[in-house]
Amino acid sequence: MKIALCQIDTITGNVAYNLGRVTQELERAAEAGAKLAIFPELALPGYPPKDLLEYQWFVEEVSEALSQVHARCIDLKIDCICGTVHTNLFGGKKELLNAAAYIRATGEVLFTFKKLLPTYDVFDEHRYFEPCPKECLSPLTNYPEVGLTIGVSICEDIWNDQQFWKNERLYEIDPVESLVQQGANVIVNISASPFVVGKPVKRLEMLQHIARRWGVTVIMVNQVGGCDQIIFDGGSAVVLPDGTVPAAAGWFEEKTVYWETSETAPLSDFQETRAAVADEVRAIHDALALGLRDYLKKTGFEQVVVGNSGGIDSATVLTLATEVLGAGNVISVSMPGPFTSEGTRRDSAELARRLGIRHLELPILEPYEAFRRILETPEGEVVQKLFGGDPRLIHKLANENLQARLRGNILMWISNAIAHPRTLVLSTGNKSELAAGYCTLYGDMAGGLALISDVPKTMVYKLARFLNERMGNPIPESIIEREPTAELAPNQKDSDSLPPYPILDEIIRLYIEEFKGPEEIAAAGVADRELIRKTIAMIDRAEYKRAQAAPGLKVTSKAFGFGRRMPIARGA
Repeated sequence: MKIALCQIDTITGNVAYNLGRVTQELERAAEAGAKLAIFPELALPGYPPKDLLEYQWFVEEVSEALSQVHARCIDLKIDCICGTVHTNLFGGKKELLNAAAYIRATGEVLFTFKKLLPTYDVFDEHRYFEPCPKECLSPLTNYPEVGLTIGVSICEDIWNDQQFWKNERLYEIDPVESLVQQGANVIVNISASPFVVGKPVKRLEMLQHIARRWGVTVIMVNQVGGCDQIIFDGGSAVVLPDGTVPAAAGWFEEKTVYWETSETAPLSDFQETRAAVADEVRAIHDALALGLRDYLKKTGFEQVVVGNSGGIDSATVLTLATEVLGAGNVISVSMPGPFTSEGTRRDSAELARRLGIRHLELPILEPYEAFRRILETPEGEVVQKLFGGDPRLIHKLANENLQARLRGNILMWISNAIAHPRTLVLSTGNKSELAAGYCTLYGDMAGGLALISDVPKTMVYKLARFLNERMGNPIPESIIEREPTAELAPNQKDSDSLPPYPILDEIIRLYIEEFKGPEEIAAAGVADRELIRKTIAMIDRAEYKRAQAAPGLKVTSKAFGFGRRMPIARGA
């Protein structure tokens, strides 16, 4: 019996598009002789559909799409497992269930409903769905001619094995254990499991553990592609009872793979495929590339404009954007100011030349001085009424941020001025800067997508070198070696305001991603208590900035954005 694992990239909320992808892969699978085609969790509405599920017309659209999939299965004489939504059958306050429809070529439809609804990080499924009661037995599907009895689970339902997770278990029940006890010898899991660095390997190890523990074959089909801030890595695979992987779709691309149930030999190149996501730098690169490509495709933008400061962050963003979108779809804008060095000026131009992208140099000195004349003239309105006639009372940050905001205005003007193709500003701030608030609202934070906002500064350097290896050294070595500086004041360096980046990044990791307090971080020997306290205070104070930041692509276990919900007004 041939089974198709259909790792597709859906568009959340675009039911017509998703229906088209499902039916297209159904037709291909039937033509290839497959008996069963499997699709990801909530494949028809797209994952996560969020508050679209509160609109009745949207739910009806999903229901109609499922009816069309049902009809195609009958026409093509192929079975299908497809993620969808279903009206709540069990009582409770929510109107919907997260469902897997098992459609037989005979026309019979069996539904499995998700029991474990995640509510952590980016997940909020209790907002929309009622969990399937634990006592409800999921239906099994038999293929006696090949000795298969298939039980279906949905994403989180496979993430609660007691032996694998031990003290990390989040739920009381294990739906997989229940399916095995019912007699299933094949566990199908349809997923929308987002990428986090290190997670693809952990997910695979979990599937292998479950297969070995219960002596069953595990088939997981995971969504792939970007959805706003979330990136889905795919990694769909078949795992046999001994842990062997005879079929796998790989990561970060749409792909349908077929498994003939009589095939038990491991994939010859699977270790190489696994190694691709075991390498943190490569995995983050591949995730960001997919996230950027899909964000533009799914929002209708075709090219990007990036402020090119001659620093490591903008160089990395420009290089990655060029690799993903092509040189013709990337615009570089250098905006030297009163404190811009000749070195960074030359480096920004050289980077653009090596990448082969359009490059503009638009100095901001003239508008900067014009603003200062308006705002800082001693006899002027501002100084007289706000500073008692003494311009020395003006805080130095005002003029530093003025430079950043002039640059943001220029980038947004270019984005707005180009009627076709639609042009998106990519902001270039990294996670370290965003955490510490070392960024300017409506300045360097301006943009439609914050490409590296979840990438710590130390990882940005690794990404830059990785990109240089892939693309023939477009980033000048002088950019990589130069000490970081915003160049908004004379002889300014990042280290004047921030701890050294290796220390800062470790404090951020422990505080943001590991939820450690200052005493625990100090006990880990990262830095002295006073530096840790000051750094955490910076992070907390900057929450109001992050609330107004462009959406960023999530690659770590806890990214700034809707997956981290912190109060802004917490007391001075």
